[in-house]
Amino acid sequence: MEHNPLLSFEDGLEVTYSDLKHHENGEAYITIYFERPNATGFFDSARINFPGADFKDVKGFTTEDLEAFREYVNRSGHTAFAFAKEDSHT
Repeated sequence: MEHNPLLSFEDGLEVTYSDLKHHENGEAYITIYFERPNATGFFDSARINFPGADFKDVKGFTTEDLEAFREYVNRSGHTAFAFAKEDSHT
């Protein structure tokens, strides 16, 4: 399963995380996704690899949104990473 649920907010924001992945050098990481419905009937979205990276594929979120998401990733990314690692049995 690529998108494992992590959190849902009242405004429709969904935070999900990927299965455990590995860079070419063998270092493990996950991708954390942020998505919420918007007024046009589509979704605002952004993703970030954890540990460490910049946001990619940002659509509809403001700089302030991304700053808040970065704080969330800094606080909770380790938990999602541990869940992914546990699910992969490594």
